[in-house]
Amino acid sequence: MMSMASKVLIVGDGDAGTIMANKLRFHTDIKDVEITVVGNSKEHYFKPDGVHISFSMIDYKRSVKPTEFLFNYGVNYVRDEVTRIDVADKTVSTKSGRNLDYDYLIIATGDRFTPEDIPGYETDAKHFYDLPHALELQKEIKSFKGGKIVIGQASIPIMCPPAPYEFTFLLEEYLNFHGLKDKTEIHYIYPLNRVFTIPNVSDFVAKRMEERGIITHTLFNVESVDPKNKKIQSLEGESINYDLLVLIPPHRGQKVITDSGLADDSGYIDVDKYKLNYKDYDNVFAIGDATNLPVSKAGATAHFQSMYLSNRIASETSGNIYNELYEGDVACTTVTGYEKGVTLYFNYNKPPKAKFDSKLDYFLKWQSADTFFSSMVRGVA
Repeated sequence: MMSMASKVLIVGDGDAGTIMANKLRFHTDIKDVEITVVGNSKEHYFKPDGVHISFSMIDYKRSVKPTEFLFNYGVNYVRDEVTRIDVADKTVSTKSGRNLDYDYLIIATGDRFTPEDIPGYETDAKHFYDLPHALELQKEIKSFKGGKIVIGQASIPIMCPPAPYEFTFLLEEYLNFHGLKDKTEIHYIYPLNRVFTIPNVSDFVAKRMEERGIITHTLFNVESVDPKNKKIQSLEGESINYDLLVLIPPHRGQKVITDSGLADDSGYIDVDKYKLNYKDYDNVFAIGDATNLPVSKAGATAHFQSMYLSNRIASETSGNIYNELYEGDVACTTVTGYEKGVTLYFNYNKPPKAKFDSKLDYFLKWQSADTFFSSMVRGVA
């Protein structure tokens, strides 16, 4: 008697969902494992390019690919919006009326922006975390002639945590190149009592900000934006005037996660930090930005999580026991200026070390969209 193929359902067609599907396809046979991805994105945007797009340093067209094009042969792609996830009944419901069942469920829904959480934000704040806003900011920067620029993030966590300081360093170099440095004050705000979440990376970044005349404001948790008076106010009582405000909006998990009763207070999924499974379910997992794990919300994080989980599912569907654990691995190349960058490697037990800038690391970052679309997202990296 022929055994039925195991059904793996992946909810989400962003970085995490796409990488996971393609990696799992490499590790399993089509006759043994059926892989279905459900999502509603027409295009896949490589978000880390937003920093460079803002300064017209790359053509945004290289940063976008058709979503359907990115799935390997043997991955079923369903374009639809998920409206409900029922882990007890092992079904996923969609807007079009589909009810999809599964043997394994992988939730990779990412996160969403909630600018409405900050009064006044949507009227005046700019950011570069999606393509339309990156192009809008590009126009603002081209027309900027001097004044006070405030850069930061409204809250923690955000995807791609180094991006605000990357933007700040490139802005300083841009202003210097265009003869605007002496006409501009750059202010960098951060919610914690340092300029970055990881202490030794924070020290590295803070030193370079001081060297470049960037004014830092720590313990600045944004309460509101006053567009009329061009002022940003913190919960701690500090206010800063601005001419241009570049503020990463608050992030939360997707609404469907909350509606399905799977979310914490911020809309993210609480999973086992070593096995990635949800609560007591050994067939329900979450990866990427959808989780509340203490790791960076980044494509590289999803890559390592997908490596672990694809090996685990491939082993289990072959009738084997998989005892390996996910260790929180992250590899992140960040920009520290024009033709300057640093690559950070870390996990739950090993903090990153940032000691010096590298021209090679900068170019790794600059061309990372090509690497992402040609290999990482395809599951071959």
